[in-house]
Amino acid sequence: MFLIIFILLTLLTILIMVYVSSALAVLVLLLLPLACIFLIPDTTLSFLAFRHVVFAEGNVPINNYHILLLFWSALIGIIVYSEVFTWYLGKRET
Repeated sequence: MFLIIFILLTLLTILIMVYVSSALAVLVLLLLPLACIFLIPDTTLSFLAFRHVVFAEGNVPINNYHILLLFWSALIGIIVYSEVFTWYLGKRET
């Protein structure tokens, strides 16, 4: 169930990046979880605090917010790379 939510966020961001705008994709990527925190704080915080795995004898927990940060960093990297690549290709043509 948790993975489906992250996959939906990823697909929504990629579709917005491809069909609308990279800047709007970054805004959706950042504002959607923040809006959920403000609109339904108890549910969102319990979702983000859900512990999946514990490493190093309980010293290193892996929660949903760690997975969210992984998805954020990967998607922001893809968006920035596509913007730089588009800028570079546009600069080369002139």
